[in-house]
Amino acid sequence: MVWLVLFVLLVEASEAVESTNPTNQTNQTNQPNQPVSPINELIDQLLARDGEYRPVELLILLRRLDRSSLALFERESGTVLEDALFGDLDRVLEQLNHAADRARSLGLEARTEARRSGQGQWFRRATADHQARTVWTRAEPSAQADLFLDNALAVARRELTRALQQADRLAGEAALVDLSRIDAGADLLADAEHLVGALGWLEDDGLNAVAVIAALEDDLALRAKRLLGRADGQLFIARVYAHLARNRSLDDGPAGQLSRAELHERAGEASAALEALDRLAAEAWSTRLRLVELRTSLALGQRERALQALSWLCWTDPQAAEDWLEQGHDDELARRVEQFWDLEAPLETALFPAWLLARGYPIPEVEAAPRMDAARALENIRLLRQDPSNIEARGWLQNHAPALMAHWMKERG
Repeated sequence: MVWLVLFVLLVEASEAVESTNPTNQTNQTNQPNQPVSPINELIDQLLARDGEYRPVELLILLRRLDRSSLALFERESGTVLEDALFGDLDRVLEQLNHAADRARSLGLEARTEARRSGQGQWFRRATADHQARTVWTRAEPSAQADLFLDNALAVARRELTRALQQADRLAGEAALVDLSRIDAGADLLADAEHLVGALGWLEDDGLNAVAVIAALEDDLALRAKRLLGRADGQLFIARVYAHLARNRSLDDGPAGQLSRAELHERAGEASAALEALDRLAAEAWSTRLRLVELRTSLALGQRERALQALSWLCWTDPQAAEDWLEQGHDDELARRVEQFWDLEAPLETALFPAWLLARGYPIPEVEAAPRMDAARALENIRLLRQDPSNIEARGWLQNHAPALMAHWMKERG
């Protein structure tokens, strides 16, 4: 009866993990809550029962090995235990690796037992054979044991935080178990469960990007900030954006879906964002992508490219450019922006790059600039700065941008 209960628990836990995978969710945007690993629970049972963890006992609990086969292996020389195991060998080794990680996370001490004379190998693979003969036991009690217990909650919280910072899912699961046992009502437990569950996404190359992004924006970003603080919380979320950026098949998506460049920017990967932008065709550019180019260029100190992006933004989406300028993201431009807004004879935002150049600010040339008056105004101001007597440039400005020409003349006077 005990074996049947354990088997049912293992199957249910496995199904629960599958149901929380974002790739299996079509109409849900909530992130998965991954249950505690059944292997972790079995190791805990063995520690409570035997005071130690032996891999062979775990194989028996997992129904990978029966005791009669173990007894036969121990009696007969020249046999290999792996031949008596049930199920896929790679899966068995994966479970033993997980169990070893769990034992290390619990601070257990490892002791590898030598094979008895005449006894065959447990596994043909040397590393697996060594692992199968490694017994894990609790450390000897020390004079500091009471102090450790008193600080158990603080230790569990610290281990959880470290696991999240290092994106170590196995350590995070172990810390969750410890924390829930020490303080099942801890305020941070719900946030921690969601964040540890999200670490599983970093192992999945087939995520539903739209669902994951919605979960990040609507829920996980707040949880990460609350649990880890602003800086570490941002780094946690950035890892997921970076993973999405590396596994997306398209450089630009439909409205409402982040492009590869935007994902790289949110991941804090400014250089990768610009590289993604450089691969785009001219017709694929949008206001959102110009803003990415502007922000990431400034972040990388590529000021000339940033000013080119700002010029494009002023010409193609003046309102977006005005919103960006008003937020004062660039200290070097802030004073000039205020002067531009305070002009007695106001100019439209599209003429801001030309006005800057007229004031002597070094606005770079823009290759393949759009065929529109605001872009041509910038180049005619450039011609006048090179040769103030250029009649053709003066005439064009007088006819197409007289207010800008008046500002130019005022600056020259």
